[in-house]
Amino acid sequence: MNNISLNGLPKSISNFFHRYHVITFSLVVLGGMAVAILLLNNILMASSQSTESAGINTTFDQATIDRVDQLKTIEDVPETMSFPTGRINPFVE
Repeated sequence: MNNISLNGLPKSISNFFHRYHVITFSLVVLGGMAVAILLLNNILMASSQSTESAGINTTFDQATIDRVDQLKTIEDVPETMSFPTGRINPFVE
């Protein structure tokens, strides 16, 4: 069996961090950013769910329905467009 001693453990940990400190730092930063994004996403999802369940008054009176019915559709638009006379583009002199 191999004898395992704990005397060289601090030295080996020090060598590991000395050699891989950039990778370790990058992983910690990326992990922190991922956690922050997930927490912000959870906050946004919770706030959007609370506004949806608040209930919105969706009843319309007859006057509003009549005004919506009077709006023109795409088929009601004339074929030819008539532009106003005179200067059309305000940026051209």
